[in-house]
Amino acid sequence: MPKKTKHKLAASREKASQGTRSGRPKRGGVGAKSGVTGTLSICLLSPHPFVLENLRRMLERPKFSVHSERVEYLPGQGGGLPALPGADVFVLDANGPLRAVVALISRVKGEQPKSRVVVVSDELTEEAAFPLIRLGIRGLLRYSDAPTQLAAAVMSVNGGGYWVPRLLLSRFVFGILDQSRLPVPGETRKLSPREQQVHEALLENLSNKEIAARLNLSERTVKFHVSNVLAKHRLRRRADLILQNYHARPFDAGGGKPTGG
Repeated sequence: MPKKTKHKLAASREKASQGTRSGRPKRGGVGAKSGVTGTLSICLLSPHPFVLENLRRMLERPKFSVHSERVEYLPGQGGGLPALPGADVFVLDANGPLRAVVALISRVKGEQPKSRVVVVSDELTEEAAFPLIRLGIRGLLRYSDAPTQLAAAVMSVNGGGYWVPRLLLSRFVFGILDQSRLPVPGETRKLSPREQQVHEALLENLSNKEIAARLNLSERTVKFHVSNVLAKHRLRRRADLILQNYHARPFDAGGGKPTGG
């Protein structure tokens, strides 16, 4: 090889080596928003210390900086923390009353508008998932899938993508397309006081057993009232009732309660 070519090759290698040692992250790489070069900051939110520890173990990665915050799911209080820490991605344990979970998500989006949110739950029913998707949540996964999928979901959502079960997302989209065929709350028949109580419990995504315990009724009686509530709204599924309510009365980001009349 000619001497001139050897000198050019050596100079190129030296320049590349200097660039690597400088520690400059690749453009668009992980942690572009984070305060630490190349590190993605993640905040875990849950009322359960055991869950926080499990989620932390699932996210033990060299480029992840993970910290935990214990929250209390009290409706309208947004988790009870005086101030939320800054993070690129919040991973939220959604096993709590739906309104309380929504209030906390609204608070995260209000205080940390540039942050992304991934929600983890025991079950991803339409009744629970649809309101969260309407809030702009891009990441939803079950606890059973979290050990193998949580890290990938965090990366995907942080990059602007989605991590939602395909069937669930498809049903949500079809539900939005069918909104024009759903009656609005003002068009429904008036509910009795007991039916109104059941209606509010349904919007909190409570099961028949949980409604029965709250109202001191038998599950059979609750099932009867649930059927009446759905019939008066001209609906067949609880998911449609929740979707209709969120469409007509969006949650206030400040307090987690519905706005409008």
